[in-house]
Amino acid sequence: MVNKTAPPAAAAIARRTILGMIVAMALIESLSGVTQGYLNPILPALGPVFSIDDPTINGIFLISNVSFAVLTPIISRLGDSYGYRLVLRWSTGAVTLGVLLMALWPSLWTVTVGVVMLTCVVGFIPLMMGILRVTSPGYTRTGVSVMIGVLMIMVGAGGLLAGIVGVTDPTLGFWVAVPFAVAALVCSFLLPDAGTPTREGLAVTPLLACSLGLIGFVVALSMGPDWGWRDIRTIGCGLLGLALLAAWVVLDSRNPGGGKRFMDLRMLANPRIRAVSLATFFFGFASISYFGTNGIFLHANPDKAGYGFALSPFMIAIVLAVASVFSLISSLSTAPLLRIFGERSTLVFAGLQLAGGFAVMAVAHASFVAYCVGFAMFNLSLGMYQAATRSLSVEGVPLEETSTAAGLNELALSVGIAVGAAVVKMISSTFAVSGHISEGGLIAIWGALAVAALVAAAASASYPKRKASGVLA
Repeated sequence: MVNKTAPPAAAAIARRTILGMIVAMALIESLSGVTQGYLNPILPALGPVFSIDDPTINGIFLISNVSFAVLTPIISRLGDSYGYRLVLRWSTGAVTLGVLLMALWPSLWTVTVGVVMLTCVVGFIPLMMGILRVTSPGYTRTGVSVMIGVLMIMVGAGGLLAGIVGVTDPTLGFWVAVPFAVAALVCSFLLPDAGTPTREGLAVTPLLACSLGLIGFVVALSMGPDWGWRDIRTIGCGLLGLALLAAWVVLDSRNPGGGKRFMDLRMLANPRIRAVSLATFFFGFASISYFGTNGIFLHANPDKAGYGFALSPFMIAIVLAVASVFSLISSLSTAPLLRIFGERSTLVFAGLQLAGGFAVMAVAHASFVAYCVGFAMFNLSLGMYQAATRSLSVEGVPLEETSTAAGLNELALSVGIAVGAAVVKMISSTFAVSGHISEGGLIAIWGALAVAALVAAAASASYPKRKASGVLA
């Protein structure tokens, strides 16, 4: 009798342990969401406080975008080499230090340094996916869905809380992230150690080629609309960045005998990884790059611009917070959707839903209710594709390359966002009238992003379909 009841009891304990681990991971990821959300209302309001102009504020955002792109592959690769838990602790510690630096001593320099330190959050999901995949492979999709759901809801909540706390003094908004940082740092010490680090050192030459190439490419895309696309600075940064990225691809695609690699790009030969990476790029292009335009549209006065609803920044923060609930719901639903309908169908549906959301915005944007319906479709797709692509990005790669594969997917997302933001900014500049985007420009943006969403759906359709036997074909 004892022998018959022991396995269920042990299984229950194991499930409780796994659920506790996922909760700890969700708390760590909440820090990522808050820090990505609370800067949006704070940084634009710092001009009068620090006596800085808009180009300087845009420069801080640029530094953040560049840091995200550069640190993504580096932190992920360090996780496979030196241990997921160890690198996660260091990453969480760096973010916590950045949060405290900005809250305790707010100034232009501390905010600039702090923003760079905050971008270490890019390693949270790849590193925690490594821990999940080694310790509880059957719960990887569920764990990722929970983490993405928390990320989505906390991005909206972070912006809303920062707007409320910093209504009189924007620097007070930096304190919003402090309790989340402390909780995340504590949780990073509660997670189990997982996997055997490869102890393989980073190949310096391809690392530098990748990092400097990303810097040049992202700077060209971000500053092109301000410098001018034909400006020597834009062309020079862009060409140099592309050349260095091409050199990185050559260096990291060679045979094992040809020397050490920074990231093993040969994993892209796997049709699953290739399809997910391409889809992720276009999903990022079509979705996250739109948030700035969404704020512009909601804030615009219809009597002056001919569109918009004249919402205050606080009301916009509320709309974003409510919309993030849809992302939370879809993210938590992704794991069962993948299991019931299959990976390909779920990804394709996310792309079609995203395109449909932009179509609704373009056709019925004169109605606040109709626009909210389109934006709800946007957020439903956002949570679904982020959970699905991150889960699928590591399936089919060796355990010791889990973090690297997840980091490659994060890199595809970051670059897609940068390219999408550049396209949106280019369209905005082309259709600008008296310093404001025309209604035709907005329709062009919605149309371009809808096309990108359809490309993401097409790329998702190339994901190998799972047969009844469970084998991918």
